[in-house]
Amino acid sequence: MNNLEYWIPNCSPYISRMLYDIDNRTFTIEFVNNVNDFKPLLKFVCKSVLSYSENTVDEDYDDDLIDGVIDIAWSEVDKTLVVLTDKKEMILKLGQAPICENVT
Repeated sequence: MNNLEYWIPNCSPYISRMLYDIDNRTFTIEFVNNVNDFKPLLKFVCKSVLSYSENTVDEDYDDDLIDGVIDIAWSEVDKTLVVLTDKKEMILKLGQAPICENVT
């Protein structure tokens, strides 16, 4: 099983919304069921974000394309999360493990 199957089972890796809310110390990614209907299906939520950094990994990425997650890696020992998309790499230190929930 790869990391995406664990974190976003039965869902496409395509992102409908990604938000880092510095005031509430949360990081959220909404994933769509598929690119054809683009309906949000799952929400990946990180609460109690202690630190956040991001790097652009593809400067030439076409902003008209749909960004997708390539990998999500969580270290329980370090409380560190790395999210790699087609365009960016985000590194977060968290106070608790991330969760995945259905979009209602």
